[in-house]
Amino acid sequence: LDDGSMLVSPDVHEIHKMGISVHPDFRVAALASLSDGESATLDPPLRSRFQARLASTVDVGDMLVPVSARSSGILNTKTLKDLVQMAGEVPHGASLETVHDSVRYLERQQQSITPRAALNAHGINLTGEMIGVGDLVTPLQLEGYQSKKENLLDFVETKTTKAVQDLIIAGFDSGKRAVAVVGPKGCYKSTVARNLAHTLGEKCELLSVHPDITARDLLMTRGTCAESGVTIWVETSLTRAARAGTWVILDGIDKLRSDTLSSLALLMEQGLVILPDGSRFQASDRFKCIAIGHPPTEKSWITPEIRPMFQWIEAKSLPSDELRVVLTQMFPSLKRKVLKKILALQDKLDGVTVDGVAEKESLQLTMRKMKHICRRVEQRPSELGDIVHSTLMTSFLPDWEKGIVEKSLSKCGIVSNGGKNNTSPDSLEHIFESCKRTPSNPLLVPNPRFEENPGQSKVMMDMLEAHSVGEKALLICGYQGVGKNKIVDHLLHKLNCEREYLQLHRDTTIQSLLLVPSVEDGRIVYHDSPLVRAAIHGRILVLDEADKAPVEVVALLKGLIEDGQLSLPDGRMLCYDQESSDPDIISIHKDFAIWVLTNPAGYPFHGNDLSREMADVFSCHIVPPMDTESHKRILMSYGDSVHPRVIDKIVNVWEDLRVAHQNGTMTYPFSVRESVNVIKHLNAFPDDGIEDAVDNVIAFDRLDRGLSQHLDRVFGGHGIRILTEEHAVNKKKFGGSDGGVSTPKTRTSSPKHGKTDPDNAPHVGGNTWAGGTGGSDTAGLGGRGGPYRLDSGHPVHQVSDEMKKEVSEEAKRRAKKMAEEGLEKKLKELDMGKLDWNRYNNLRTQVEEPIVQLKSHLKDLKKRSEERVWMKNQTTGELDENRIVDALSGERDVFKRRGNPDDTNSNALHSEPVTIKLIVDISASMYRFNGYDQRLERLLEATLMMMESLRGDRRFRFHIVGHNGSSPMIPLVNPDTELDEATQLRVLEGMVANTQYTYAGDNTVEAISLAVEEATKGELVIIISDANLERYDITVDDLAPLQAKNVHAHLIFIGSLGDEASELASCIPNERAQVCFQSSDLPLIMKKIVTNALRQ
Repeated sequence: LDDGSMLVSPDVHEIHKMGISVHPDFRVAALASLSDGESATLDPPLRSRFQARLASTVDVGDMLVPVSARSSGILNTKTLKDLVQMAGEVPHGASLETVHDSVRYLERQQQSITPRAALNAHGINLTGEMIGVGDLVTPLQLEGYQSKKENLLDFVETKTTKAVQDLIIAGFDSGKRAVAVVGPKGCYKSTVARNLAHTLGEKCELLSVHPDITARDLLMTRGTCAESGVTIWVETSLTRAARAGTWVILDGIDKLRSDTLSSLALLMEQGLVILPDGSRFQASDRFKCIAIGHPPTEKSWITPEIRPMFQWIEAKSLPSDELRVVLTQMFPSLKRKVLKKILALQDKLDGVTVDGVAEKESLQLTMRKMKHICRRVEQRPSELGDIVHSTLMTSFLPDWEKGIVEKSLSKCGIVSNGGKNNTSPDSLEHIFESCKRTPSNPLLVPNPRFEENPGQSKVMMDMLEAHSVGEKALLICGYQGVGKNKIVDHLLHKLNCEREYLQLHRDTTIQSLLLVPSVEDGRIVYHDSPLVRAAIHGRILVLDEADKAPVEVVALLKGLIEDGQLSLPDGRMLCYDQESSDPDIISIHKDFAIWVLTNPAGYPFHGNDLSREMADVFSCHIVPPMDTESHKRILMSYGDSVHPRVIDKIVNVWEDLRVAHQNGTMTYPFSVRESVNVIKHLNAFPDDGIEDAVDNVIAFDRLDRGLSQHLDRVFGGHGIRILTEEHAVNKKKFGGSDGGVSTPKTRTSSPKHGKTDPDNAPHVGGNTWAGGTGGSDTAGLGGRGGPYRLDSGHPVHQVSDEMKKEVSEEAKRRAKKMAEEGLEKKLKELDMGKLDWNRYNNLRTQVEEPIVQLKSHLKDLKKRSEERVWMKNQTTGELDENRIVDALSGERDVFKRRGNPDDTNSNALHSEPVTIKLIVDISASMYRFNGYDQRLERLLEATLMMMESLRGDRRFRFHIVGHNGSSPMIPLVNPDTELDEATQLRVLEGMVANTQYTYAGDNTVEAISLAVEEATKGELVIIISDANLERYDITVDDLAPLQAKNVHAHLIFIGSLGDEASELASCIPNERAQVCFQSSDLPLIMKKIVTNALRQ
C-alpha cells in the first residue's frame, strides 16, 4: 500500500504473523460490456486473472413473465406484450430493469404516450430516438407537482417549453432520479431546467462539466482548511444535492468521457453515493438531477452503460409561431416587420443543406442569437443587416457559407447599411453619460494612447450601444493588429470603468481562470482570480487571446453568462443571489461584464474556433481591417518626421495587401500594427530608406520564394523594390534570413558537382561541397561558376555581381554544358524528353503560386493535427497546479506533461487519411471549345495544382476520375499512383487525348452520382465540368446529388456558351456550384474548397 504496509493472504499471515490479513471471504466481481462481433478489449495480464461468465440478455419470451409480475395491473396484457415485443427488436437487447422502468412510465402516462414513446424515453430503440414533445398524444397527467412561484423574470412559457417541463416532471414521477434533456445549442434546455426548479420552489445548483473532469471531481475535490491549512475533501454541488435532497443541473454531459459519466451509474440508478474519501451514503429521495447535452453525432456518447442512467428527452428548436410570442414579449418595442424578417431568416438558414454539424451551427440562428439581435435592433431597427452580419460573424465564414447568408438575407428583404451608425450625436452622448461609472480604484481604469479615427470609433460605438442595452458579454473578433485592445481600453477609459485583465494561452486551465493558489506559511491559500474579483466588485473582465486557451476553459463561462452560476474549485459559488446568507455563496455584482477578445479561426491563426463553439453566448462585434482614411490618420500620429507621400504610399500598399488577403491570394493578413512599425522605423531612422523599414515586416517571408515574389509585385506596384540584388546586398547589416553577403575563399577554376556532406552541414564560400552557398564552382545557391542550382535547405549567402564577373568565359561554357548534361540525366530518370519537360514546366509555371499557397495551408493543417496537448493525471512531468493539494496528500498522479493525445493508449488507431476525389470533365466539348474560352487549359492547370500539392502527403488519399461521352468513370489517378513529373505529364496528356478522341455525349450527372454514392462521411468530391448541359436536357434537379449530407461535394463550371453556366450555378442551392472563366481564378477556387473542407 502507499503507506508502506502490505496486504497478505490469510495463509501467509497465519505463517509469518506479518502484514494485514485479507479476509477469507474477500472476492472481486468485475463487470464489463460486450457488443456483438467484439471480444473484450482487456489487457491480457488483467483478463487472464479473471474467470469469465457471459450474462446474456433476457430472451423476449422470458421477459413477459417478470414484467407482468412487477406491473401494477393498469396495463392490459396486449399492451404489455406489444411493449416487450418492441423491446426485443433492439439488436443488442434491452435490460430487464429498463423495460420495467418503461412499463412504470407507461402506467402513469398511458393516456398521453404510446408504448413506443415509453421505450424511446428509456433509450430502447434502433435509431437512438428519445421522447419528445411530438410524442405526446394528450397533455401529461401530473399530480403532486404544483407551481409555488411565478416563472423566472426572463422566461416566456410556450406550449413547447411547458411540454418539456412536464416531460421532466413525468420522468421524476415515474421513479427516475435523473433525466437528460438533449438538444441543439441555444434551444432553451438550461433555461427550462432552471425555471422548472424555480417554479416548484426547489433549490437548484449548476455543475458545468468539461472533458478534463474526472470521475472523482464529479463528487469531491481536494481543498484546504482556511483556519488550519490541512488538506480536506470538498463536496461538489452534485454531492451536496444528493445529500440534502435538492436539485442539480449537470450541464455538458456530452463533453465527458463515457467512463467518467458512467461512474455516476450507482447514484443515478440506485441512489448510492460512494465518495473518494471512503465514505458512502444513500441519496435523499428528494434528490433530482437534470442533465443537459448536445445530440450525438458520428460516434454516440450515449453508451449502453449510460443509457439506463437517465430518462431521455429530446428538445427541439421552438417553432416560428412560438418564437414570435417569446421575442415579442421579451422585446415589446421591437417593430413587427423587423421581427418578421428575423424569423424568415431563421427559417431560410434552417433549410440549408450542409456537410457537417459544425457548419450547420455556424449558419443557424439559435434562440440565443436572435435574442442578441432583437435586444440591439430594438433600439436600431435600420441596422438589422449589420447586426445580423456581426452576430453570424459572416466576415470570417468561408466564401460558400458567406454566400448562403447573403442570399438568405436578400430573400428576406434584409439589407446592410454599409456599416453606417445612424445614432445621433446627442443620443451617443446620452448613452455615454448613462454608462459612466465612478471608479473606486482609478488605477484599474486603462488609459491607452488612442488616435481618434472613424473606423475604430464605429466599432467602439457599436460595442457601447450593446453594453448600454444590457449585454453582459461581448465577443470582439478581428485579425491581429487591427486595434482590438486599443478600442476596448479606450472605451473603458471614456466610461471610467475599472478593468480586470487576463491574457489566455494554451496552458490556461480552468483552475487558473477561477482561482490562484499559493503557499503561505506552509499552507495552500487560494486567492481570487481577476474573474472572481471582477464579479465581486462589478468590474469589466477583459479576456485577451481567448482563442488560444483550450475551448473547454472558455466554454465554462457559459454557465456564468447564461445561467448566472459558476462553481469555484474551493467549494464556493458565484451567483446572482443577493439574499443568500450562505458564506459559500458569492453574489455577482449587477455591473459585472465580460469582454472577450479573439482572433478568427483557421489558417494562419493557430487558435481554437471559439466563435463556432460558443459565439451565441456573446453579443458579437467584428473589428474589420482599417479603412484608408483611418489608417492614414493613425500613421500620421506616429510619423511626425515622415513625409506625407511616404505615408500615402504605405497606406496604398497595405490596402493592396488587404485586397490580396480578402481574395485569398495571400494568407497572412497584414495589419495596421505592421504599418505602424514601418512608420516608427522611418521616423526614428530616416536614412534607412523605406525598403529597409519594410523589410522588418516581411523578413518572415524571405525564404518562401513564391510569397516573396508575390510581395515584390505588390510593393513594386508602388515603387518599393524588395527583391532586387542591390537590396539583398544591403541586408548584410541586418543579418537577414537570406544569409547575407559572401566573399568566396577560393578562386574560380573548373565547374563540378562537389562532394556530398553526409551531415548536411552548412558550407559558405568554399569550392568543395555540393549544396553550399556563396562559394565557387560547385552546385549550390548564391555562388559563382557552379554548373546548376542545388538547395540543401540552408540560409543563402550571396556573391556580389562584381565577383561573379571574375568567372572566365571558358568556365561559364563548361558549367553550361554540365547543366545540360544534368538536365538530360534527370529527364532520362523521369522518362521525359526536352519537349516534354518544357511543356510540363510551362504549365506548372502558371500555377506555381497557388501550389505554394495550398501546400502552405496543408502544412499548417498537419502542424495543428500534430500539436501536442497537456496530458493530465501523469506520474511524471510538471506538477499540475490543479492538484497541489493532492500532491501534499501523497497522491502520485499529480503531474502533467506535453504529448500527443494518443500517447495514453499505444493501441489507439491514428486518424484515417482524408479522401479527395477530383472528377474532371474530359468530354469532347472541352476540346472543341478550348479555343473559345481556354476551358481545357484551366482544367489541366487545376489538375496539376492538385497533383503537385498532394503528392507524397500520406494524410490524403487522392483520386482523379474522368468522365466523357464514353464513360462516367475513367480512372486516371488512385492513391497508389506514384506521382512524379513524368507521371503527372502522362495524366495530363491522357486527359487531352480523351477530349480529342472520345465520342460526343455527356455523363456529368452519372459521374456526380457515382462519386457521391461511393463517398464516405467527410470525403471531399470536386467536380470540374463545362456547362454544356442544356444540350443534353440536364436540369438543376438532375444535380441533386450535390446536396448529399456528410459529403463535401462541389461543382465548378469552367466553360459556358452564353450565360448557361452562371444561370445553372445560381439555381443550385447552398453554394454547391461556382463559375470560373479566368485561368488565374480556378486554382484559387480549388484551394478555398480544399482548405474549407479540411478545416473540419
